[in-house]
Amino acid sequence: MTHRTPHPALRPASKKIAHIAGTARVSPAPKLRTIEETAELFNTSTRTVRRLIDSGALPVHRLRRSVRIADTDIAAFLAANRSI
Repeated sequence: MTHRTPHPALRPASKKIAHIAGTARVSPAPKLRTIEETAELFNTSTRTVRRLIDSGALPVHRLRRSVRIADTDIAAFLAANRSI
């Protein structure tokens, strides 16, 4: 008697997830900050941060009505606007 493996679609979900998790590489999600948190980090007002966003100097992620700024975008902005 031979053992038959069920069709991949019929396998239990836990095995599928383990199989996918073992092969897929997922990068960690960047920390997303609010405008208020970014203003506090920059030691400036929220209005200044909103002006940077409106001018396109600081990229944002819009989630419905929420605006979030990624730490990677903040680091890139600070590196690009460094004065000697």
